[in-house]
Amino acid sequence: MKRFICGLFASIGLLCIIFPGPITVGLPYVLGGAMVLAGILYCIAYFRKGGAWVDHSVELANGFVLLTVGIVFIIHGSESIGPMGTTWAIIGIRKASKSLSRAIQAIGTKTASFGSFAEFLIRMTFSSMLLLYPTEKFEGHIILLGLDLIAVSIRLTKRCSPALDGEE
Repeated sequence: MKRFICGLFASIGLLCIIFPGPITVGLPYVLGGAMVLAGILYCIAYFRKGGAWVDHSVELANGFVLLTVGIVFIIHGSESIGPMGTTWAIIGIRKASKSLSRAIQAIGTKTASFGSFAEFLIRMTFSSMLLLYPTEKFEGHIILLGLDLIAVSIRLTKRCSPALDGEE
């Protein structure tokens, strides 16, 4: 199963690199559909819990938000690319902040911080470009997503390789 997941990530990554335009056009429908499905599943899980409604109100709220945003993406189609790009940029900026925090912590403990600082610079640069030009830079970010998915699949393969050999 782990080999399949690694292969799937690599395949999706390769498709993102080869076909960024068509993926960008179809993304609002695919992502919107996945969000609608996830939102429905969150809501169903919430109402199945019976008496524990108050304790799991976050699930219902997340489900409702996913459902609503997913429907909006599907209805608006390609017009959703701008808001998607802006959201992606904000997520990237938050990740850049975490990378900078790791770099600062590494400096404080006098350990190697170059990797975290380089990661911060890369994330901040690309996220800022996407924030300022969400529709114009979206296809480029699809390519970056493809590269990231391939890197993740390689990392997963290396991390799980002893377990992978025992499967199948």
